Amino acid sequence: MVRAYVESFERPDGKPDLRLREKVTRRIIRVLSGDPLMHQITPLATLMAECYSHGHGLTKATGRDEHIAIAAPVVGQTSEEVCFWLDQNFVVTVRIQTAAVVSPPTSVWCFIEKYSSEDGQPGLRLREKGTGRKVEMYGETKDQLIAFLASPQATGYDELLANLYEKDGYRDYVLVSGGTTVDTYDVIRYEYDSKLTYIIGPTTDTAYRDAFRVMEEETAATAHARTAATHLRDGRYREAVLYARLAIEAACGGRGLTVANRLADAPEVSKAAMALNELRHTAVHGLDTRIEQHDAEEAVRLMNQVLEHVLGSR
Repeated sequence: MVRAYVESFERPDGKPDLRLREKVTRRIIRVLSGDPLMHQITPLATLMAECYSHGHGLTKATGRDEHIAIAAPVVGQTSEEVCFWLDQNFVVTVRIQTAAVVSPPTSVWCFIEKYSSEDGQPGLRLREKGTGRKVEMYGETKDQLIAFLASPQATGYDELLANLYEKDGYRDYVLVSGGTTVDTYDVIRYEYDSKLTYIIGPTTDTAYRDAFRVMEEETAATAHARTAATHLRDGRYREAVLYARLAIEAACGGRGLTVANRLADAPEVSKAAMALNELRHTAVHGLDTRIEQHDAEEAVRLMNQVLEHVLGSR
């Protein structure tokens, strides 16, 4: 295994490019493959671009806090370079210390849900890991997405990727990245443009985005609470109220009656949950009612009061 960083350089034809170097020794790292496709596409090209955009320790020869770790068979090395072989034993991980990046990838890790339509036909759709909210996105056509989601079953890989169909766990997933047109408490919708990507992971090129997931891996309740605070900060007050209530429901393991039963031994906290539920009811059903900043602030305050009790008593 070596720890690497990304370096920018100029190719003989004058075009800028990126390459990997080993930390400290500064040896060039080459990744070789017997796959003809890899002769046309630079291995780890996406990974290098994202790591270079991140900067910090991922572009510096010194320092161990941030690095790209490569573990793979070595097929040759000199004092100037080391060559790795890209096969099933090739593993790349990225370690980052900060998420303070100008434009971090807008990515969600999803699972494939099997369902039956109203006419009884089987279907497949995406939901976000952990939170379970719907993920809507399309390729060039809806049929293209359906074919993509069905591909593990068509190839027989679904038996090897069991976690791809489970809400919890990140062993297998569909990673969707791109620009969003809708981002609410129950659905995130991506727009179709050049930034949209969706791949079945993990793969070597998802390593940088995986690093963000590891940094932010959290319970569903904590994720919803963080999102509520973000919506409040960004002026999306209705969404802040909805996520605040969702955080409580996730922490208590259900909705309505389940929340009430969970908080029955704490009258003041139960009142806070009821007050937040009324705000949520207005946010969902009172579509002609304007949700003001003070409503969202009150919702987040009530949410924090309940979560402090629930999470602190576990």
